[in-house]
Amino acid sequence: MKHDKVFCLKAGIVSGLVVLSVVVAMVGVSYLQQPVEEEPEWHEVAVVTSDMLITGENDPGVSTSGWLATFCLDYAETPGTCLASNASGGGYDGWGNVSGYVDADDTDTDLASEDPFYFVVRCRFNDSVKDGADFIGSRCRCTLTVSGDETISAVAQVGDVSDTTGGGVVSQNGTDYIYINFYWDDNSDGYRITDDGTLTWSILIEAKY
Repeated sequence: MKHDKVFCLKAGIVSGLVVLSVVVAMVGVSYLQQPVEEEPEWHEVAVVTSDMLITGENDPGVSTSGWLATFCLDYAETPGTCLASNASGGGYDGWGNVSGYVDADDTDTDLASEDPFYFVVRCRFNDSVKDGADFIGSRCRCTLTVSGDETISAVAQVGDVSDTTGGGVVSQNGTDYIYINFYWDDNSDGYRITDDGTLTWSILIEAKY
């Protein structure tokens, strides 16, 4: 009888250890099967340089994010109001307060010297920057680099205007695209070009998804 009690006691301990091991394994499998949410990251959409200018507004292609136009907005304007008033399809080339918009050639564009302006880059983004059914403008940004009479290397983004150097203005928020006009402000007296001067620019467009 004594031998049987020892056997039963040992068997009970072994059985308990087996059950505990199974429970731990199940918890581990359950933990590993939990979905892991990835944080959105910035992705390059397009790199545009001044030698890539075309006549009028660019077409990035069907369902594609990209660059639409680059121009100068008169410094007397209020970008947050002015740049929000135009829907998709361009049309800025006909505005009296806009200069540097390419209408007739694809290489050099004339600007009036010493006439202050904001640099503006017009872009659109597809549904990759949506959260559910809603476009998130802050997931769109544009970096402008300028050399020549002016020197700039700065990022503009929707909602990021606290440093008064510029920002992004949504001009249309539709079903397929969100249209954004990014602008840059020197927070002084506007950017300008000198007599017979030159400006060379490049643009990096990014989306967060």
